Amino acid sequence: MSGAADLPAPAAAHPADGLALLRGAVFVAAFVLAWVTLTPFQSLQSSGLLAVSSGNKAMMYVAFAALAAGAAALAGPRLRHLLPCLRPLPVLALGGWLAVTSLLSQDPSASIRALALTTILVTLTACLWLMPRDQRELATLLAAAAGIVLLLSYGGMLLAPELTIHQATDTLEPQLAGDWRGVFGHKNDAAAVFSLLVFIGLFVARSGLRLAGTAIALAAALFVLNAGGKSALMLVVASFFVGLAWERMRSRPLRVALALAPLALLLTVGIGSVLVPALAGFTKALPVDASFTGRTDIWEFAVDKLHGHLATGYGFQAFWNTEATRFGSDEDGWAGTAAHAHNGYLDMVVNMGLPGLALVLVVFVAMPMRDFFTAERRGADPALTLMLLQIWLFGLYLSAVETFLFLLANAIWVTFLFAVLGLRMAACHRLKGRG
Repeated sequence: MSGAADLPAPAAAHPADGLALLRGAVFVAAFVLAWVTLTPFQSLQSSGLLAVSSGNKAMMYVAFAALAAGAAALAGPRLRHLLPCLRPLPVLALGGWLAVTSLLSQDPSASIRALALTTILVTLTACLWLMPRDQRELATLLAAAAGIVLLLSYGGMLLAPELTIHQATDTLEPQLAGDWRGVFGHKNDAAAVFSLLVFIGLFVARSGLRLAGTAIALAAALFVLNAGGKSALMLVVASFFVGLAWERMRSRPLRVALALAPLALLLTVGIGSVLVPALAGFTKALPVDASFTGRTDIWEFAVDKLHGHLATGYGFQAFWNTEATRFGSDEDGWAGTAAHAHNGYLDMVVNMGLPGLALVLVVFVAMPMRDFFTAERRGADPALTLMLLQIWLFGLYLSAVETFLFLLANAIWVTFLFAVLGLRMAACHRLKGRG
């Protein structure tokens, strides 16, 4: 096929080569760190859960920084292959705006720490694409990372259900008793990450590891069903079928419309019902929870707080979970104690103002869509592009009801970022075949 050349394999590519093993170890460790975190199996029966986080994530910063440095060192000369993939203007504009809003932040130190971690994560996830020798090895490494998370979660439910399944004795949200959460702190996080593992499992199966991939996809799907994450369940199904339709459709305008239609619908019936009161009646007439499980209270709170802050927001990651927000006024009610806005697009305005939202839409919506079309035209493997597309779609849709974009080392954010950068790489290079 015509188009981009194959991405050259790393030096010393013998399967038993020590450097190859190190590259694989760094790849798997990065995803395990993101998905399992440094604090898995958290007890939810502690009063400490009510305390405000100090933001001291030193060990997390060090761990991700070490992996990023290790990945860059192991990539070696292959780092030059990232250069053709850069689109300086939109990406530099977004990076510059993140820096501006960090300096103007109501909590500059917290914003600068968040910006530093974001830089580390972008570096790491970009370098991860230089670790595998070919697509078969990429599938093998993803299967290994996914398998670890699945084994820990299912094993934890057998050996320590009080740490992996929501209990009626939990300090917060005892009504979630019985919902699976595995290594995660909340069933919504678990449902979202295991939804992503469904797509990864399908990719692994289509890349030649059929038994392993099928097992991962089925085990992850079973977990989503039992986690009780209604949004994740709905969106994983939507992303799956939209992705399949993209494979079969040839009209670019129809593909774009199909991809954006679910997002437009979610934003209209969700945050739209808060921003445009006339839509509230329409939403109430639908067979859904018109409050979106209490999210409308949080959206109203966030929108109200935006008056006078539409230009730069409150600063990068400097609004939610701070003492000024959580304890600023008794009139704010319980919504002020939320961890985030439960809407990624609204949170972009809260954190970075309207200019920040516009740049995020360019970098994370428009550019990946264009990259998919370019990768497809240049002969990228359909199994790879479908996985990246489905993860990207799931992230776009989930952002209408949850926040994960730029949320420190959030598992969904790291995986979404990996997919977005993967589409960029696929538009520039072809990963070598399945071996």
